[in-house]
Amino acid sequence: MMETAYDILKSLGYGLLALLLCWLARLLYTVNPARGRLDWKLLEARNPAAALDAGGYFLAVILSLGGTISWAVESPLEGAFQTVAFGLYALLLLNASMWAADWTYLKDLKLAQRIKDGSIGAGLLRAAHEAALGLVILGASWGEADGMTISVFWLLGQLLLAAAVKLWFKAAKVDLAAELEKRNEAAAVSAAGVALGLGFMAWCSLSGEFLGWGRSIFDAVLYFAAGTAGIAGFRWAADLALLPGATFRQEVLKGNSAVGLLDAALTVGVAVLLTWCLI
Repeated sequence: MMETAYDILKSLGYGLLALLLCWLARLLYTVNPARGRLDWKLLEARNPAAALDAGGYFLAVILSLGGTISWAVESPLEGAFQTVAFGLYALLLLNASMWAADWTYLKDLKLAQRIKDGSIGAGLLRAAHEAALGLVILGASWGEADGMTISVFWLLGQLLLAAAVKLWFKAAKVDLAAELEKRNEAAAVSAAGVALGLGFMAWCSLSGEFLGWGRSIFDAVLYFAAGTAGIAGFRWAADLALLPGATFRQEVLKGNSAVGLLDAALTVGVAVLLTWCLI
């Protein structure tokens, strides 16, 4: 009984530390040059797109803290110190990821401006991408990882996610920037599913046991490539089975929001299924 009460109190303590880190995450967000205070003003103005964006950010924050809290040492004081120290580092990595993405492979999408204009699709897309970045950090910090290991696998995850996002839409022959310009919310929702699905694959690929630098990096890249190919294969099969006479791509490009939602849900679902198969 005493042991159970101790575990409950310890869990509550880590929960309070997580809330403190979420508050610090909000402060970091406001000084992030890629975001700044604009999004919070939009949130106060009751812009639903900004609410989605902010929700995605805090979901990413919680995911980023998962590894450090799950693997904290048994000693309460040492575990609390470890959680705060690595948690702060995870938050810095998350905001650095967001800044890098906004100024590289997501720059042409102009998501900030579209969110300001109230685009629900743009808000959902950025929220899903933020959650994917959180999953990358969760994977990189899983297990008894030190700062160097987390940093290297975080960087590897960013590169894998960026390359996969660019190659995915190029292979699918979807000009996402053009579709967002046309206010095609179906395309934005479908893209959000792809981003989140790839985030799950990154988490799965990065969170394996550390077997040495060369072996672990090779395995992570191989697992990620296999998982991404698996998602593409399942989506192709879904086209044949679920939409006879049409394809998800065709319907999404027509602005069919129902198919866009179905496409996103299937992509995320398949990604989760593949993580179970690959782990």
